[in-house]
Amino acid sequence: MNEKLIALSVPVFFVSMIVEFFLNRAHLGKNPQPERLGAGAYRVADTFCNLACGIGNQLFDPVLRVFGFAAYAFCFAHGPGLFRGHETAEWVVAFVGVDFFYYWFHRASHRVNVFWAAHAVHHQSEEYNLSVALRQPWLEKILDVPFYLPLAFLGVRPEVYMTSFTVNLIYQFFLHATFVPKLGFLEYFFNTPSHHRVHHGIDPQYIDRNYGGMLIVWDRLFGSFEEEGATVHYGTVKPLASYNPLWANVAVWAQLAKIAARTGRFVDKVAIFFAPPEWLPADHGGPVVVPPVSPERRLYDPHASRGAQVLAGAALIAGTVALVWFLEVQSTLPMAALLGALALAVLVLATAGRALGAHAPSVEASRSQAA
Repeated sequence: MNEKLIALSVPVFFVSMIVEFFLNRAHLGKNPQPERLGAGAYRVADTFCNLACGIGNQLFDPVLRVFGFAAYAFCFAHGPGLFRGHETAEWVVAFVGVDFFYYWFHRASHRVNVFWAAHAVHHQSEEYNLSVALRQPWLEKILDVPFYLPLAFLGVRPEVYMTSFTVNLIYQFFLHATFVPKLGFLEYFFNTPSHHRVHHGIDPQYIDRNYGGMLIVWDRLFGSFEEEGATVHYGTVKPLASYNPLWANVAVWAQLAKIAARTGRFVDKVAIFFAPPEWLPADHGGPVVVPPVSPERRLYDPHASRGAQVLAGAALIAGTVALVWFLEVQSTLPMAALLGALALAVLVLATAGRALGAHAPSVEASRSQAA
């Protein structure tokens, strides 16, 4: 059921992005903002990296979810199963419960480095459009499992849980729209594009706010809600400065490992993985405060050669066709075939992404210029 929902959603996602592309293009033609962070434009290299991360996410899914399914099935089999046999109540618990536990997992993903290292991928784009919704981490599925196990203990069947989870994610795709205005009374109960634009903001007042999935009530109840006000700037506080989807998925892990290796105290070597992202050991300067977005900060937007753009386009077309096929047949493929397809996809997408940034200055130089 999960695979079918995703497969059916792919064409809807792409049609929605095409429509938004022309709407955004018309808007930006009247209001040019070529250097502003988050103008909503579909820039070739940025969009490539977003979609490449999404393709990789779905290819990693059947490899990683084996562990999650095993844990969920075990808890379902050994839990009290309060809602077994109560189908209507089970579905209600599943839909509300998935959103509730997603809130807490999402909150942890912003406040604990080992979770942020995976989740940061979704926030790295400096634009905000529907393609950003597909910019999904490759390794997050091995981290979220414990948060949803209470549903298994309550007797929510695995297929009901997975359907509810998938519907929740599909809903969130449509939150990544730049020009959808506030939606009146719906803003009090549901997560909306306005609320989610806040969540992606790197302005100090917007950092770590609005974690909800389908519902915004959890943020209102637990003190993490923020209304959209001033212009939102997007990305991560420390820019990725790369279009390589492989580097996008390992960059924060590499940064944490580097800090752990260089800090002196053993306790800090461990703490860095479980501390919030703004925390640093004393010998690295101590905790940092998120500064306002500098007026001098500009988009990471190196010129990509025609050949690099053609390579990226070919990689995306091949990856999309392969993904649709893969969603249909993955349950019949042996693990060796899954791992082989995964390795090939990572190689092709990383090569194309690296080519798109070949004319950029070094990553560290780009970061220092953008800071």
